[in-house]
Amino acid sequence: MRKHTLILGILSALLLLVGFFFQKFQLKYWPIVLGSGTVLFLVGFITSFIIDRISTQSRRSLHYSIIILSQGIGFLILGAVLKIFHLPGALIMTVLGVILSIVYFLFLSGFTEGRKLMIRKDRQLATILFTDIVGFTALMGKDEDLALRVLDQNRRIQQRVIRKNRGKWLKELGDGSLVIFYTATEAVNAAIEIQRLIGQTNNFKVRMGIHISEIVFTDSDVFGDGVNVASRISDQATADEIFISDAVFRNIRNREKIDVQRVGDLSLKNVPYTVMVYKIDMTSTSLQLD
Repeated sequence: MRKHTLILGILSALLLLVGFFFQKFQLKYWPIVLGSGTVLFLVGFITSFIIDRISTQSRRSLHYSIIILSQGIGFLILGAVLKIFHLPGALIMTVLGVILSIVYFLFLSGFTEGRKLMIRKDRQLATILFTDIVGFTALMGKDEDLALRVLDQNRRIQQRVIRKNRGKWLKELGDGSLVIFYTATEAVNAAIEIQRLIGQTNNFKVRMGIHISEIVFTDSDVFGDGVNVASRISDQATADEIFISDAVFRNIRNREKIDVQRVGDLSLKNVPYTVMVYKIDMTSTSLQLD
């Protein structure tokens, strides 16, 4: 993200310099050049500001979508200003703003859906979902191209479902992923839908662990005992399974469409206490996909 923001900063500086030069010598298109430089400068600033506050890790698709939206709004405003002061280029800037706005709403708005879950850079309670592709290491050793395609397919399926359920994709850990949700119900619903969609592909299988705990954010990562617990719970599951902690179970036990089976009190690696674990019964759970 910083690289793209730096590029926008350099372009805006060049345009501003050229714009001031055009203005000094009263060249015809100075309002367009100067205004475009201002728009790019504001886009770089706004993008950095927003990304820094809604996510602990830059995501390229989200970054690009905010850039396009900011540019669209910026050029629309620039077009209005040029029109008010009867300066040349108003129509061009307005048309460009409309085009960029249409591109955003038609193709990129999905990347900013479900962003109401704001991540504070401190301690907060969250439902943590950890996923892992079963047999990925062996697949990578056998067929690297196929393994990378599986990784990409898994990412696309998960991110779409996670957005739908108001979750936050935090980061990938090799073939695993770390995600947080507001509620246990949203996390479990997302996990069930992901498992069913992946099951339809017949290309690979995943296992999942879900836990509720406080987590701590820094500028570049997320920490907390709960992250480790969710990961270790996932390690106990096998292909196509979703394991949840007792904390998650207590929040979903009254959900009619979600059935669970008790696995037992498990000792998890690097966790100094036992955790009661349950398994989502995928065969009897009647949650329907939209």
